[in-house]
Amino acid sequence: MNLLVVLLIAGSLLAMFLPRRPPRWLRDPLFAGSKLQPRRILVTGATGFIGRQVCRRLIAAGDDVLVLARRRERALDLFGPHVTICTSLVEIAADVRIDAIVNLAGEPIISRPWTGRRRRQLIASRVAVTEAVVELIGRLQHKPAVLVTASAVGYYGVRGDEELCEADRGRTIFQSQLCQIWELTAQRAKSHGVRVCSLRLGVVLGRDGGALPQQILAARARIAAVLGSGRQWLSWIHIDDVLRLIEHCLDRGDVDGPINATAPVPVRQHEFARQLAAQFGRSLTVRAPETMLRCLLGERAQLLLDGQRVLPVKALASGFEFQYPRIDEALADLCMRTDAPSDVLYDTFCPICDGEMNTYCRAARRLGKRWQFDDVATRPELMSRYGIDLQTARRRVYVLADSGRMLSGIEALCTIWAALPYWRGLAWFIRLPPVEPLAAWCYDVILAPLIWRWNRRRRAALAAATQTR
Repeated sequence: MNLLVVLLIAGSLLAMFLPRRPPRWLRDPLFAGSKLQPRRILVTGATGFIGRQVCRRLIAAGDDVLVLARRRERALDLFGPHVTICTSLVEIAADVRIDAIVNLAGEPIISRPWTGRRRRQLIASRVAVTEAVVELIGRLQHKPAVLVTASAVGYYGVRGDEELCEADRGRTIFQSQLCQIWELTAQRAKSHGVRVCSLRLGVVLGRDGGALPQQILAARARIAAVLGSGRQWLSWIHIDDVLRLIEHCLDRGDVDGPINATAPVPVRQHEFARQLAAQFGRSLTVRAPETMLRCLLGERAQLLLDGQRVLPVKALASGFEFQYPRIDEALADLCMRTDAPSDVLYDTFCPICDGEMNTYCRAARRLGKRWQFDDVATRPELMSRYGIDLQTARRRVYVLADSGRMLSGIEALCTIWAALPYWRGLAWFIRLPPVEPLAAWCYDVILAPLIWRWNRRRRAALAAATQTR
């Protein structure tokens, strides 16, 4: 106990003297697009895994995003000046124009046991926000055209090998009833003339959240983790297809009602485990016994052991095309880092930065790579699109990848290193799951601030020497 107290005090003192990390929106910059007639879109659950990606995509498209967040600081850290933040829908005046609403609020369903109290919390976290959204729609002078609300394939309950489409009914078990109540609450918005789309989401696969990052850790260790028999169906969807399907619902006035947000080709869980492990080479199959999982998780084990075979009939019928219809294509995209530098932006007046980047520039030219190495001061129009001023931009290294994504800090450096022969090993080591977060923290909190302070004093000294001449 005494050791714990000492460690807590030491950690608190260290935090007082070390600078804080830059906010997330500066470490993972957001591109702000422009439109002649931007839509104003309200997003609830904006700080969650899917909500973050939805907001980033809408901001990049040039839309005006209004987010509902319980913690304003969390939303500021993620989105900075790119969104308008409210902590209660009551704050929104009746004369505010809202063109569409994306409702993604809800606590994670599998994180804690389904006690009676927990069940009420899970229902309330979804229904209370959805009721508040419907109430807001009722008092708005300008009604939104559409409400896109989340649901889940748990709506169908435990169904074995049965193929399921939107016309199939739910069951009387908790996961199904939770989704039924959620969808019925959202349907009340129809009384105000609003089109309602309920997305019955499957397992959403993405790099930055959900279940996949933990599963990748096992796959990197060359383990194919099979749950129970592994024959249960897994209805999955790539995060990019979720975002595109939400846009599809926002744009298409003829799409409404329940919509299965799942890929066209569901797989059995053992096939998913095999395909995931195959992304990293040969693997050893390890099974988690069904009896053990049911004892440990209770009724929650249904989410892992009793899947649904869900088909996106309405999405396909409406003309939506999945970018990742097959699991091997989706996992190949999510497990492999394919970003390559296109433009490297840094402070050329810093001798340390300039010397290091010149080394990379010469190596890239020897390999015939046409990378641009520019001072951030020469690209103010680009940095301003990310909400980054010149003074802030000079504190970090930025890489504009050929995919169009802007990277910064240790992630930007790893992207450079991974493309150069003598540095690939360093990139591989830094990107190891235990190492990457520590390396990013050291860059953000120690290395970058130290270099910036030294260079700022150097600039001031040179400016003073110039004035005295």
